[in-house]
Amino acid sequence: MSSAPAPSREPLLPKPRFSIYDKQQEVLESDARHRVLRWGRRAGKNIVAVIDLEERGRHPWTYEWGSDDPANTVIWWVGPSYNQAKKYGFQPLKSALPDSWIERVSNTEPFEIKLTNGVLYEFRTFDYPDTLQGAGVDHIVIDEGDYMPDSLWYNDLDPMLMDSMGSMMAISKPIRPRSWFNTFYEYGQSADYPDYFSSHATSSDNPFIAENPEDKRGTVPNHVFRREYLAQLPDDGGQVFKKLGDRLFTESYPLKGEVVEGIGEVSRPAADCTPPFSVGVDFARHRDYRVTTALDAEGYVVYFSRDQNEGWDTIQSDIEAVHASYPGIVVPDASRDNKIIPDLAMEGVTLEPTSFSPKTKKELIENLITLIETGEITASSTSALDQLRLELRRMEKEVTNNSYTRYNAPDNGHDDCVDSLALAASKLDDIQLAARRGWNEPDAAEDDDGGISYA
Repeated sequence: MSSAPAPSREPLLPKPRFSIYDKQQEVLESDARHRVLRWGRRAGKNIVAVIDLEERGRHPWTYEWGSDDPANTVIWWVGPSYNQAKKYGFQPLKSALPDSWIERVSNTEPFEIKLTNGVLYEFRTFDYPDTLQGAGVDHIVIDEGDYMPDSLWYNDLDPMLMDSMGSMMAISKPIRPRSWFNTFYEYGQSADYPDYFSSHATSSDNPFIAENPEDKRGTVPNHVFRREYLAQLPDDGGQVFKKLGDRLFTESYPLKGEVVEGIGEVSRPAADCTPPFSVGVDFARHRDYRVTTALDAEGYVVYFSRDQNEGWDTIQSDIEAVHASYPGIVVPDASRDNKIIPDLAMEGVTLEPTSFSPKTKKELIENLITLIETGEITASSTSALDQLRLELRRMEKEVTNNSYTRYNAPDNGHDDCVDSLALAASKLDDIQLAARRGWNEPDAAEDDDGGISYA
């Protein structure tokens, strides 16, 4: 018995050519299953989505997600309305495709383009949820994704991609801080979610537009400019920590070093800081990370380190090195029964161990909330601290039936960075008092005042 012929593996030609800039190229080169573009007006998000559709139709077998067989490949463009799906998806794609590629076109709702290799594009709308039913969709572009109700992703579109192990690209200006769209954007900023990629672009990033979008600054309301042109959320915060961009990440001082996919170390030269320092250390548990954060006496985040799968000897030597560079108080998480606390003390590290309990964590987090809201802590807006920003945004507050408040990371997230910062912040008053009294670094042998001495 003869087997069915193998599907054609010849890509469609000629290949269309587009002028793109670096952020668009980065999106097209990503092989993540879910890609989220939080881009401003005229930043080029629609054209990069059209290029993505064209390339997938040209040779779908080169993509990790979805069908390898063009004859069985179905690609959706989902917009806020049929009019917008037609204007920003259907018509630009039809114009971009060579006539020799196209087998047929349907100009009625839902719009369709069928290629000669069998690939089918369909253009639908989340304005009519009943049209978002089906199976076996290989790739979906969701235009203005932050306007789409969360339930349509979780109940309709996501399940459809399961049949084909399909992929998704969502493009939008940011509208809702805790929407599915912005949750996925934050996933893409973290190394903990390798199937997610996210990108941020402002209108000014696009070199192909004639007018300078910065000219709009001051001519439109500030919140509109930030949302439409800078692609910034109306509230850079979450359920627990609010307005992080206005309250915490408010300066752009440089930090030396590198953090790649959430792992690494950055620091501010101690000579540029105000001693003494408070160093919070949260130790890794199970799938978590060891995080070390230092504050100086002016409340600046001056050191940040995050790593995983370290030995205790390595952790101890790192803490000793940080204490030597940023002398003051080290506030380690002492919840675990390990030998590192007495070993650090024997090496002359000034310690204030803190054991986490629900009550202690509540006190630490609420103290951190107050310090951030009052502007007493400042962090650099550098991307090296994106993991800290992500965890602060995603921190959850739970009030039990007994009216007790708990703070935790979501089930699929981490709060090691938050805990480390909270530990350091718990001793901010102490180091500020020491600085006012004329702090100087103590000798280890004269450590009779909590490690803080005065001139």
